[in-house]
Amino acid sequence: MTLMSALPPGLAHKLVHFSTLISQGDYANAITVLGDCKRIFEASQPGCRNEFLVLFEKLELMVLGVRQRERLLGETVERLDASHSELKNLELRLKKENSSLKQQLRHRFSVGKVIGASPKMANILRLAQRVAETTVNVLITGETGTGKEMVAKVVHYSGQRRHGPFMAVNCTAVPDTLFESEFFGIEKGVATGVEKRRGLIEGSTGGTLFLDEIGDMSLATQAKILRVLELGEVTPVGGRETVPVDIRLVCATNRELGKDMEDGRFRRDLYYRIKVVHLDLPPLRERRDDILLLAESFLTTFAHGMGRGRMTFSRAAREALREYPWPGNIRELENEVERAVALAYSSKIYLDDLSEEIRRKSSSVHLTDPALSATPQASAGRLKRLERDAILACLAECGGNRTKAAKMLGISRESLRRKLKGNGDSAVEAPDVAPPGMAAPDAEETPS
Repeated sequence: MTLMSALPPGLAHKLVHFSTLISQGDYANAITVLGDCKRIFEASQPGCRNEFLVLFEKLELMVLGVRQRERLLGETVERLDASHSELKNLELRLKKENSSLKQQLRHRFSVGKVIGASPKMANILRLAQRVAETTVNVLITGETGTGKEMVAKVVHYSGQRRHGPFMAVNCTAVPDTLFESEFFGIEKGVATGVEKRRGLIEGSTGGTLFLDEIGDMSLATQAKILRVLELGEVTPVGGRETVPVDIRLVCATNRELGKDMEDGRFRRDLYYRIKVVHLDLPPLRERRDDILLLAESFLTTFAHGMGRGRMTFSRAAREALREYPWPGNIRELENEVERAVALAYSSKIYLDDLSEEIRRKSSSVHLTDPALSATPQASAGRLKRLERDAILACLAECGGNRTKAAKMLGISRESLRRKLKGNGDSAVEAPDVAPPGMAAPDAEETPS
C-alpha cells in the first residue's frame, strides 16, 4: 500500500494546494488550507494522534514563523525605502544650500563689494579683477591687517576657478615635521592607526590654494612647494604613485621677500614662481578716504549683530577715526568699531566712546566734542547728554508720543518738553540728538 492511498479522501489534494500556496508566498491561505488538512485527518481517525498530526502542527508553526519574518522583512524594506527617499531629499537640499552658499561667497567677495575708494586701492582691485580670469600665481604683500586674504578671495571668487575649492593655510601653523602629511596626504597603514587622508594640495585641485605668511616657511619646505609647482603632482606619504594636481597658488606675506632672498632666507626660484602677478596692498594710513567707509560698514554690521539698531558716529568721532594712523590697519579699525558699539551708551558713538589710544594719538582730541572736556561744566554737559539720549530712546519706543514717553519716564509732559529744549542750554549738537525719522524734540506733537 502506498503512502498516498493511506491518506483520507481529499487530503492529498489539500496538501498539493498547500504546497502551491507556499511557493506563491500566500502564507495566510496556506495556514487556512493546513487547518482543513488537520480537520480532514481528525475526522477520518477520531482520537488518533500520529505522526501526520505532529507534521501538520510543525508545518503550521513553520508557516507562521516564515510569515512573521516576511512581515518584518517587508517593514524593513519600507523603512529603507523611506530612508533612501529622505537621503535623496537631503542630498538635493544640501546641493541647493551649497550652491546658494557659493553664490553668496561670490557675491560677498566680488570686486564691487570690496570697500576701496582711494586711488591706490581702486588700482589694486582693477588688477585683481583682471588676474582673476587667468590661472597665474599671485603674490599679495602688505602690512598685517591690510586685507590680504580678502583680496585672495576676490581673486578666487571672481575668476574661472570660483566653482572649485578655496583652501587657506597659515604656513606658520604647520610645522616642518607635519608638512608632507598635511600638504601631500598620507596612505593608510603608514603608522599604527593612520587612515588614508588627502592632502591640502590635492584637496585644492580645480580651485585655489592660499598660502598665508609664506615668508615664514622654512627653506626645506619651500623646496617641496617648488617641486609641486614645477611637476604639477604630489606623492602622498607612504605612497608609490604620484597624484596629478591642478591648483592656482595665491601667496601672501608681510615680509620683504627681496631682502629675505639676499639674506638666504627665501629661495629665489620659488620667489619668481609665485610672483607672476604682484599685488601690494597699501596700509590704511595711505588710503584715508576709505577709513570712514570701512568704519561705517563695520558699524552697521556690529550694530545689527548686537541688536543695537541703527547707529552713527558723531562729527568729532569721525574726525578722530580719520586722523588716527592705524598701525594695525583694517583689523585694528574693525576691533575699535566693535568695541565702541559694545560700550556706547546711546545710538550715537561720541569721541569719548572710542579707546584712549585713539583719543590720545589723534589730532582731533582738540576738537570740541559735547561729551569730552576737562572743565566741570562739560561733566554736567555729559550728564545732560546721557539724560537726553535716554529720553530720546524712550520717545523712539513710544513712536514719538511725548505723553506716553513722559508717563513711562515718570515725569510730566511739560518737564519732558523743558528737558528736551534744555532751557536754552543745549547739551548736545542738534544733529546728534534726533533719531532718524523722528520729529525734532521741540516740535508740536500731533494728538494720538
